[in-house]
Amino acid sequence: MVSSFSSNSNSQKWLRRFSKFTALSTLGLIFAGGLVTSTGSGLAVPDWPNTYGEFMFTFPFSKWVGGIFYEHLHRLVASFVGFLTVVLALWLWRSDRRRWVKSLGWTALAAVIAQGLLGGLTVLFLLPTAISMTHAVLAQTFFCITVALAFFLSKEWGRLETVDDATGKSFARWTVILTGTIYLQLILGALMRHTGSGLAVVDFPLVNGAVFPALNDRLLSTMNWARFDLDLEPVTLSHIFIHMLHRFGAVLVLGAATVVTLQAFKHHRTEDRIFLPVLFIDLLLMTQIFLAGFVIWSAKAPIITTFHVWTGALLLGASFFLSLRSVRMFVPRGQLWFLFQRDPDQLPMTEGWRGAVSAFWELTKPRIIWLVLVATAIGFYLGAVEAGQPILSEPWPLIHTLLGTVLVAAGVGALNQYIERDADGMMKRTRTRPIPSGRVKPITARRFGIALAAAGVIYLLTTVAVEVAVVAFLTLFLYLSVYTPLKMKTTWNTIIGAVPGALPPLGGWLAASGNLELGGWLLFGVLFLWQIPHFYAIAWLYRKDYARAGFQMLPVVESTMLKTSAYCITFSVCLLICTTLLHVSGVSGQLFLWGSLMLGGTFLTLSVDTARGWNQSRARRLFVGSILYLPLLLLILVVDRSLM
Repeated sequence: MVSSFSSNSNSQKWLRRFSKFTALSTLGLIFAGGLVTSTGSGLAVPDWPNTYGEFMFTFPFSKWVGGIFYEHLHRLVASFVGFLTVVLALWLWRSDRRRWVKSLGWTALAAVIAQGLLGGLTVLFLLPTAISMTHAVLAQTFFCITVALAFFLSKEWGRLETVDDATGKSFARWTVILTGTIYLQLILGALMRHTGSGLAVVDFPLVNGAVFPALNDRLLSTMNWARFDLDLEPVTLSHIFIHMLHRFGAVLVLGAATVVTLQAFKHHRTEDRIFLPVLFIDLLLMTQIFLAGFVIWSAKAPIITTFHVWTGALLLGASFFLSLRSVRMFVPRGQLWFLFQRDPDQLPMTEGWRGAVSAFWELTKPRIIWLVLVATAIGFYLGAVEAGQPILSEPWPLIHTLLGTVLVAAGVGALNQYIERDADGMMKRTRTRPIPSGRVKPITARRFGIALAAAGVIYLLTTVAVEVAVVAFLTLFLYLSVYTPLKMKTTWNTIIGAVPGALPPLGGWLAASGNLELGGWLLFGVLFLWQIPHFYAIAWLYRKDYARAGFQMLPVVESTMLKTSAYCITFSVCLLICTTLLHVSGVSGQLFLWGSLMLGGTFLTLSVDTARGWNQSRARRLFVGSILYLPLLLLILVVDRSLM
């Protein structure tokens, strides 16, 4: 028995080492892949999976010349990592008792197989942007999976004790935000890299001598003259816009990293397990910024560009590792949702003018405003593209639309909280809102909401168009005068309330094109259909709260959950159809079609799984899935449209 225990312990030790080796090998694979793109060797070997008709593993070294060296080396390293992943998945299946770790091992195997197929497709289809981008992003995702497996298998994972601490939760939340921001930045980097936008702007850190340049024909002419001197092909404003998006993403990463660093200095300076990784991330970030400059100054020298890509991957892995460690240390099991919402039992303690600003800010429901803004902006973008209207050279119509929409949305949020102040005071999740907690008087909230909403409608009326102002007023009216009262009277309130919730992209489309076309209505349909599974999941999770306040939500009043399940599945299926129609109607391309089918299929699977038997974990998975689904779908839609 002692021998058996010793053997098992030794096996676990080697499994831990093997998982770390797999993660490090993946990092090496990313470097090899970066060399292929940086040297323009993606099609140096024109066939796949063979190499010039010969078996890949017996291809003679004497023929590894020029770009063939980089592409063939990349394939060999990829095959090696694939082999390591197969061994790791099987090893986990045989020796680890945790089902979720085994599932993650199989996920890693599926990802590496998909990555290999995508690598082949990039060659067979001559480096299409959509597939090349997906190949690059999946590589970063696979690296994060290997990092997670290495951490979950470590001794530290089993030994760490969770400390339920408010400052710790805040730090964990910001590490997750930092990781998400870095991941988004790498997506933007892949977009820039595979659309040939890396040198669309040829100076750094300024752009034609300005911090915030006007994206117009004058800037385009200046950049193309500079590119001519570098013997480069001319670019378009779209290339410059994609390049600037990547720079803007870098600013967001720097901001999130600054918050993480300040919190680490303030609250966790004596905790080496937190403080040292933060310093390492800061060092990588500074290195990455300098590399970005050298990429521009060297006109994308291959080795510098590759190190820029590789350092970005290392930065993502380090931040992801810190996120996992922070969540393990500071977030109790089963409370991951507290990373993205305030503890309902914790009342904000800020006083003075900061407390007042915080209370009024919370009164506007800023998270909903953010969703409304994104939906409006995407509707405007797609409407402008369909109508052939310039956005980059004439941004003021978009700015006016967004500003007016923000004012209306903020006013609606404040007035909604005023109307539901008594019900909010009865519910655990809302009783710390500004009005029921006593931080804002009801009459003040009402005046504040009316002022914002009126200002927004008037602003849209005078700066954009009468039709757009009408859509904004219709949103306000339906939400406050129809949906809000119906929450106390009928279970149909969610479906009715989804109408004003889906109007923002329609308003954006109308502001850009001046017409309510099929594409705008399809965007309306996407948001309308998405809301039903999303809000039913929320209603089930907080059904006791809603019942206490008297809200007539279907998951609250229905005991069997048959209707709720049927609605979730039906609307998820209709959502798949609606996103497909965006492609059929010509609004989107192939990238969005396949991306939406993948996301929609996952969302439908979550709905079906939840319908099998509603419980806390399934409802929360559906809720989290809905939160991830919409921004990813809209991101793919914008990227796809920019490539058409």
